[in-house]
Amino acid sequence: MEFDVVGIGNALVDIEVRVEDDFIESLGIVKGGMTLSSVENQNKILAAVTDRSRKISSGGSAANTLHGIGAMGGKGYYLGRVADDDFGRHYTEDMRTCGVGFPGPDGAPKGTGTCVVLITPDSERTMLTHLGVSSKLHPDNVDETIMGQCGTVYIEGYLWTGEETRQAAEKMADIAKKADVPVAFTLSDAFIVNSYREALIDFIRWKVDILFCNEVEARALIQTEDTEHAFEQLRGMVGTLFLTRGKEGAWASSENQEKVIIGSFPVEAVDTTGAGDLFAGGALFGLTRFLPLKDAGILGSYCAAQVVRHMGARLPSSAIASVEHILSRYPGP
Repeated sequence: MEFDVVGIGNALVDIEVRVEDDFIESLGIVKGGMTLSSVENQNKILAAVTDRSRKISSGGSAANTLHGIGAMGGKGYYLGRVADDDFGRHYTEDMRTCGVGFPGPDGAPKGTGTCVVLITPDSERTMLTHLGVSSKLHPDNVDETIMGQCGTVYIEGYLWTGEETRQAAEKMADIAKKADVPVAFTLSDAFIVNSYREALIDFIRWKVDILFCNEVEARALIQTEDTEHAFEQLRGMVGTLFLTRGKEGAWASSENQEKVIIGSFPVEAVDTTGAGDLFAGGALFGLTRFLPLKDAGILGSYCAAQVVRHMGARLPSSAIASVEHILSRYPGP
């Protein structure tokens, strides 16, 4: 097996800026969520905060997860599209530097997708996303040869915003199921859940083996205000479930374990961008190493805690540690 995990998603470059809460309110967008945007609107927003420092880094939900798996010592491959422009070349170099396979820029001379990430004082991130050429991802981009060399596939819910990107995701899942390769899936955002709820439920029931979501996404999918009820309903849909709860840690379940409580690693959060992505990265790394469900969740909790300690959605090199070291530092329960 050449790759532990092959992932697919929207390849985006993040432009992160610190702002106040009233700035978010003035834009009329949902704090903590993702809103699709145009380049023109992104530029207008950035022009209004020229006095603030900004950080540019590679992003994209599934890409962040694959990056985390690579940082932990796993081997991954990421399917996504970037243009042959400065952002696209930066993105390609970043993925390959961390050891994640990536096809690189396609023929488009410009148009790499970007995400303006607004960080408020409470460390919450609010995203305005221009998909660019990432929205051109289509089923033909799914390489069956690569798919035949992996242990798990990982798909992001953001792909449901486009017809061809959704078809690419479904093709990837179909190939995996035929080859008895587990399919892992993240709901990505409550906006995605609310917009494509019925289609997502159908996909999860029939194609997904491992599901990642947070409390808000879980409640939106099940249409309840009770997180416990949402968890119970979701674990009946999939073999393995991880439901993250921010500072409260996470809950997990499998076919053999009804509910496992996973605590958090206490840290001072600076930027919550990528927390869910890195939880998935740590947990998937653990599962590919055949660790028990709780230990895999602990790795996810650790990675999530480490990524929120700094600006950006990628696991910092200072956080890299052995599985044994991470498990020994786990504060409980």
